[in-house]
Amino acid sequence: MKELRNCRNFEGGGLMELTPNDIKKYVEKYLNKQFNEKIQIEIHQNKYYIINNELKFGIYDFWKKTDKELINDFKDFSFQGDYIGTIFFFLSGYWEYINNHKKDKFGRFPYKESFQFKTNIIEEPVVDILVHYIKDKLNIEYKNKMSCIFITHDIDHLFLLKGKLFYRTILGDIIKRKDLKTAFDKIIKKTKKNDPWNIDKLIELHKKLGTKGTFFFLPDIQPKKTMGGYNLEKARNYLTKKYDDIKKINGSIGIHYDARYLKENRMQNDVEKLKKVFEEKIYCGRSHFLIFDITKTFDILEDTGIKLDTTGGHAEHIGFRFGTSKPFRPFNFEEKREYNLIEVPLIVMDGTLQAKKYMNFTPQEGFEEIKKLVNIIKQYNGIFTFLWHNSSFYTKQWKDWESVYEETIKYALSNNLYSINATDILKYWSETNDK
Repeated sequence: MKELRNCRNFEGGGLMELTPNDIKKYVEKYLNKQFNEKIQIEIHQNKYYIINNELKFGIYDFWKKTDKELINDFKDFSFQGDYIGTIFFFLSGYWEYINNHKKDKFGRFPYKESFQFKTNIIEEPVVDILVHYIKDKLNIEYKNKMSCIFITHDIDHLFLLKGKLFYRTILGDIIKRKDLKTAFDKIIKKTKKNDPWNIDKLIELHKKLGTKGTFFFLPDIQPKKTMGGYNLEKARNYLTKKYDDIKKINGSIGIHYDARYLKENRMQNDVEKLKKVFEEKIYCGRSHFLIFDITKTFDILEDTGIKLDTTGGHAEHIGFRFGTSKPFRPFNFEEKREYNLIEVPLIVMDGTLQAKKYMNFTPQEGFEEIKKLVNIIKQYNGIFTFLWHNSSFYTKQWKDWESVYEETIKYALSNNLYSINATDILKYWSETNDK
């Protein structure tokens, strides 16, 4: 007997009872944030969505389908020509929601369990493609006609490792990696207090390139399996100075959520700790190790007062986890409403390209993939959200990759992508897109 999705009790999500009207209301709001002209969707005989009395799409009841049917029925970027339902499916993270029990060792939904992996579309912005089709068919214009680059930095470390950990890395360089040059160079840099892992290098590159950066800081020392972190109070003087430098490049700051935020009731306290150090309200963030749970994360962020999140990408593969490069309000399945925050999907993370356990690209291969995605995003007036860690410099595994960071930004700027920060996105969204 076929399992109906609207009769299933989902882990962390209660009963799912979607209707065409739920989908119509959510997508109608989304489209009105995209276009200058008012969009109105009507439901006809519970069989069709009709946009502005012009465009007609048959309703595909995806919430009543099995996983196998969903995969088989997805062709030409939609479920049997239902563009409205397909837009909802991707923006809401529906597949991830109904398969949320599948986790990796960090508690993340694995890329290889994603709908994008199973249909080989992770590098296709399905939502943007369908919205662009609607735009052309209705002969209307986007509100935002600019493509942008959103350069972000997760600050997992403030410095090269200290104390015993520092000396362990030296021994590792000498004994395990047989890299005497790096070992002695670290010692020299340590002696001269010329630390290659502080954030000065990134700030100088932003100055050089005329770009804005958004920096996400950890609130605490992290668990051993996720590594990183620092004592905010001990680093307070340093962070205060760096905050001034970030503001001079028109940068923004935010919180890099503690890896334990899903299991411990700590987010509000962590935000307050950062607010105390920087003397600024914290409205934006991204999770450490991209730890994200579609049934929990958005609720925690909304309750904490986070207005912009940019965790929404897979660690294992670059591309479009939610089918778009553009900001959107996530869908609350339990209450059938938009969350009071925006998601700015992460498109490319440095470690995703470089790590052997992930894509394992050479620097040239990685840069070619970046250019491909930049070109796609430009076509749809999207945002290329780019993550580069301050610790992705200097060490042996990153030596050949250092130029990729600068070349990526130069390529984006030469293709007329405008540099923006988290504050810019929030301001634009609140002043324009919510009207």
